[in-house]
Amino acid sequence: MKKSISAGGLIAMASYLFVKADKPLGAILFGFALCFVCLFELDLFTGKIGWFGQKDLPYLKILAGNTIGALVVCGLLRWNTGIIEAATTIAQAKAALPWYMAFINGCFCGVLMFLAVYSWSKGFKAGCFLCVTVFILCGFEHSIADLAYMGLAWVWSWNLVWIVLGNAVGAVICRLMLLDHPQFDLHVKR
Repeated sequence: MKKSISAGGLIAMASYLFVKADKPLGAILFGFALCFVCLFELDLFTGKIGWFGQKDLPYLKILAGNTIGALVVCGLLRWNTGIIEAATTIAQAKAALPWYMAFINGCFCGVLMFLAVYSWSKGFKAGCFLCVTVFILCGFEHSIADLAYMGLAWVWSWNLVWIVLGNAVGAVICRLMLLDHPQFDLHVKR
């Protein structure tokens, strides 16, 4: 559980950085969090969910740990009151999306997250920064980062559920389309 809490905390720090930094610098530097998630083999929901149906991982436990880590970090960073207004603008924009756009944008982020983590495992470390920068500049939705924006602003939306589902669907479809012998079995055995 500590690996998923740590990953959520890193994503919250990156979200905070994005809110504070000028664009596109914030989008480029956001990738630091994913680099350290990969380097220390932490459990990030959006980095693991692409293996759903092939690897038996505790996906909901990872998501819960990411949520705890992100909310703890956001709770501490909310003391910087200058951040709340900017985070509120971001969180309200995410809440205003129609549910289907939240899902679609979540799917495309899921594709890029699978590519980022898989490219790291294949030795292409720059894939973390490249894919993260692309999903941010395109306006795609990352469930843990969006949770952090909402946590910083303390503005909540049911769109987060659609974004989580979109991240999962996009990542799994990417794996099934790109890998030579992908498996999909809902009853994966350990």
